[in-house]
Amino acid sequence: MNNSYNIPVTGRPNAGKTTVINFLARSKRPVGKRAGTTLRIAPVQLVNDVFLVDLPGFGRITRRSKSLEEKIKDQIVNFLENPENPIIFGIHVIDSSTFHIVTENLEKKGIIPIDIEMIQFLGEVTKNPPIVLMNKIDKVNTVLFNRNVDILSTYKLPRIEILPTSFKTKDGCRDFRSMVRNLIVKELGVKYQNW
Repeated sequence: MNNSYNIPVTGRPNAGKTTVINFLARSKRPVGKRAGTTLRIAPVQLVNDVFLVDLPGFGRITRRSKSLEEKIKDQIVNFLENPENPIIFGIHVIDSSTFHIVTENLEKKGIIPIDIEMIQFLGEVTKNPPIVLMNKIDKVNTVLFNRNVDILSTYKLPRIEILPTSFKTKDGCRDFRSMVRNLIVKELGVKYQNW
């Protein structure tokens, strides 16, 4: 992936990462209803030398062994920390319908939620703050959406942009595409504006 610019797409299993990539790149990568469809790092060309990078979901999946989970985690960290993979900014996808449950359960155990750790990590490895997609908003009401945003605000995160999206109903998708395009143009120049 040398001589290219990368936009990693991270999130827990089944948050909608591959759906996000398919939407932006107009690709048809396979998506699954069951968690854990993406098991390898997969670059997808967005425009010119800019690639969206579909990263495997991280976190506990019942049908995965601990050793596979650790291998996937190491794969993700190595990619994000490798200076040969220049990253413009990251996109972190959160499943709005489960975020509060997972987060609150981990907080009760004194564990920093994985989504929070990844948002912080993306902020550390790039000079631009990550975009946080609060995805699947068609499955939550306003009260629950606001609760999710409040949970995010209790952590010291890098400056982030939170966008509500549903790729099923297309809510927020146009704004998301515009934001991605504008960030790429800002960083790399106008030759990237026509995609």
